[in-house]
Amino acid sequence: MTTANITPTAPSDGVLYASAVPMTSTEASLGDALQVPAIIPTTFGQAIVAVVQLSINGFITGNNTYVVLQMDLGDGVWVDLNWLVWNGVMGTATFVFSNGIAGANSFQQSRGVGQVPNPQVSGANQLCLGGRLRFVGKTIMTGGSSSAAGVTTVVTCTIKYKLLGLN
Repeated sequence: MTTANITPTAPSDGVLYASAVPMTSTEASLGDALQVPAIIPTTFGQAIVAVVQLSINGFITGNNTYVVLQMDLGDGVWVDLNWLVWNGVMGTATFVFSNGIAGANSFQQSRGVGQVPNPQVSGANQLCLGGRLRFVGKTIMTGGSSSAAGVTTVVTCTIKYKLLGLN
């Protein structure tokens, strides 16, 4: 009997929310409305998992980048679900957000638009998902130099997410 060396191809999974989106110095939605809606609708009993990749295309001397997954109930009052704070000065970093499983949690939403999450560490509030989700973020960087002539040094963000049913 002869066996063949077959390496199965991994299936592509998830939805691309942002593809190397340049981070700005003011808080902004990270979704590319041309590829996917910047606001993700949800239904009853769902959870979300997202992989957030940050990358610097050169070297910077100072960096304060954050990305926040938010939800609302269709009324424009956005509440922080998950967040990351990254201070890397070169290279890449990968973060995973997971949320949606109901749990006991009470907190005051105290971060204003454009303010870095506090404490300035990655974190989450365990919640069931509201009717809509979005990713927002901001970068404040100093002292950038590019690794390629004529290319502006920038922090970029790539996000891929998947909504999961909780049956």
